[in-house]
Amino acid sequence: MKTLIHEIGVIDKQGNKHPVIFKSGLNVVTGKSSTGKSALIEIFDYCFGSGENTIPKGVITTNALIYYVALAVNEQDMVIARDPEITSKAFFRRVETFSSADIVRDYFSSSYFRPLNEFKKHLRGFFLDIDDVDESLAARSNRRFNQKAPTPSVRSFSSFILQHQNLVANKHALFYRFDEKEKRDQVIEHTKIFLGFVDQKFFHLSQEKERLTADIRRLERQKETNKRSSESYKQKVGPVLSQLYALMGFQDEPLSLEMVLRHPQDAKDQLDGIIVSGKINHNSDAITERYNQLELARNQKTTELRKLQRKASSINKHIQEEERFVDNVKQFSTPKHIHISAFICPFCHTEKDTLRESAEKLQQAITKISGNLAQARPMKAKFESSLFDVQRNIEVVSRALTELNQQITEIEETEKQLVEQKNLYESVLMQKAKLFILLETLNMADDVDLEKQIKDLSKQIKNITKDLKAYDVKKRLENASAKVNEYMADIGSYFEFEASYKPINLHFSFETFDLYHLTPENEKIYLRSMGSGANWLYCHVTLFLALHKYFAELGDKCAIPSILFLDQPTQVYFPNFNRDTSESFEEQKSKEAKQRTEKEKTVDEDIKAVENLFSRLSICCDELELNNGFSPQIIVTDHADNLRLSNGVLFESLVNGNRWRIRGLINPIQE
Repeated sequence: MKTLIHEIGVIDKQGNKHPVIFKSGLNVVTGKSSTGKSALIEIFDYCFGSGENTIPKGVITTNALIYYVALAVNEQDMVIARDPEITSKAFFRRVETFSSADIVRDYFSSSYFRPLNEFKKHLRGFFLDIDDVDESLAARSNRRFNQKAPTPSVRSFSSFILQHQNLVANKHALFYRFDEKEKRDQVIEHTKIFLGFVDQKFFHLSQEKERLTADIRRLERQKETNKRSSESYKQKVGPVLSQLYALMGFQDEPLSLEMVLRHPQDAKDQLDGIIVSGKINHNSDAITERYNQLELARNQKTTELRKLQRKASSINKHIQEEERFVDNVKQFSTPKHIHISAFICPFCHTEKDTLRESAEKLQQAITKISGNLAQARPMKAKFESSLFDVQRNIEVVSRALTELNQQITEIEETEKQLVEQKNLYESVLMQKAKLFILLETLNMADDVDLEKQIKDLSKQIKNITKDLKAYDVKKRLENASAKVNEYMADIGSYFEFEASYKPINLHFSFETFDLYHLTPENEKIYLRSMGSGANWLYCHVTLFLALHKYFAELGDKCAIPSILFLDQPTQVYFPNFNRDTSESFEEQKSKEAKQRTEKEKTVDEDIKAVENLFSRLSICCDELELNNGFSPQIIVTDHADNLRLSNGVLFESLVNGNRWRIRGLINPIQE
């Protein structure tokens, strides 16, 4: 997202303004130690919604009344600010055209301060238009209070735009805030949103696909339930139909079971004309034949049940025996010592070895048996599985036997009613009613409507899947990584990596956010294993320049602000500059040269490396301005000064008056 910082500043407690003005492209703030250079990145971070004030304690924090940042997002000017005394609120004010002269103490009216969460959401609206990033509503329902997944925040942008002093050449970390796993995971997860690969519609489509898929699974389960119910009712129709035909005295089936089950409603219509009083055959012995068949079937099932019960009893006995055997084996132990006495003839007093040999064989046999018993594999699990199968068969046979008993009882009850002078046709009608109830149930279990619903839902899912496929997030992330890797190969070739890493072949993944150097042997060397502060610095700078080059090419599709802070990148060359108190950079260089040993590089050699670093930053900005019509704004805070850039740009134009050797950020300080 095209973003430009106009000004970062402080209003002190006396009402005085202390601004630092920036322009597009590369900006340099240079100066000695303890002048407030590193405070600029912290002020920006604090005004950009950080919940923690990390501005270094000292002159600035003692005197500051208001911290502010004036910036433009897609040419919309605004001022954001924080009052260190009111940590729960932040200031936001939109302006037609920013003018530094407008920034005075009274500009920061209390009416423009909003609760911090509201402030961040409002500011996010200038970069992103998204409210719901849940791809799964089921996952949301599992969260406490059914909370939505965290939506992208402007705080996530800071990982791409801030390289603090302790991070810019760090071998263990690349991105700001990634030391907290939750924030790291959120940034990685939201990157596809930041790069414009997905929008709000993508998440709604994902949620709708999940919902429809769940509906199909529910209908499929209902269909399966109906199928099982239908099969159960079908099994009941046959006995009831046979009983009805027997009561009517039919020797032949007027309507077969197969035809009845094929079309239950048509069967009901036909049976209404068949099951009438006038068609009862009172002379038929059909009911007697059916009774005898049921009796025979009951006897067979009873026999089968008894066999299964005996089998279950036998298995239970085996299980008990095996349990006793295992307990006995555990108590059995091999004798450690066997005492063998010699056999001596009482007459000739000759000692015989036969007893000793027998004893030794006995010892070997005992040892072998002990080993076999110890290694014996238990059979309980197999017995239990067999018992489980038998018990299930017992249940099936018992249910069948119960149904046969019910049918036999019905015939006996009917005959009893006839003896009591009741009408046979009444029994027929009762049996007919029972049959029709079953047939009606079969009609209700018809799956035609379910099939239609499933088909309609499947069609909707197919269309949604097609729409989601058009986003092709995974492929676009892979292409984005490949593009960044291509840019890193070019940018990194201009930096002085150690010889063992030349040509530098850095690889970065938007899916994992890992960075490594790939050797010709395809060995991955991660940042932490590369060694040398210069290598770590160049990896950071190469990656972030490549990232912002890619962001710039995406234009308005990319939500990430086109800003990059680099705080003290030259510290790997001038580690002693943290005690820089000189009136000029030349004077500090002389001090540095005297402190170095003969084995160390000369200051001039390091200056050349630093000049090359700033040259590449300047060239990168110029190229992006030429190719895209705008350049990321790179703000470098450092001790280095009076450098000669290889592209002919005057270093003084980059400093633009922000040289703090005599003064600091707050100047003058009112006593």
